[in-house]
Amino acid sequence: MAALVFTHDPVLFVIAAVLWQGCQMAVLVQMLAAAAVIDPTGRLVASLGGAGALGSGIGPLAVGAVLDAAGANVLSIVLALGTFVASLPLLKMTVASAMQPGGRQTQNVPAA
Repeated sequence: MAALVFTHDPVLFVIAAVLWQGCQMAVLVQMLAAAAVIDPTGRLVASLGGAGALGSGIGPLAVGAVLDAAGANVLSIVLALGTFVASLPLLKMTVASAMQPGGRQTQNVPAA
């Protein structure tokens, strides 16, 4: 991400942007797969898709407003706290899923 912000070379910018988008898509697929395992009804997967679309639409506006009003230092704190708060429900669901009696649990299988 830093290469996207600080580079003045068009080729490096394009390479960094493609890598960033590829990594973002990979993480999105993993999040949706984890949500499907945690909630077999599909409601969580549907809400994650909507939340992602909403964040893509409103996120740049909110980030720009905070950046203009308070600066980059405050923006970094806001983003770190926002990421932490947003991760809590997913962490809670993951722990709850592991604690269920019929839940999926990984077992250590000795190598052959």
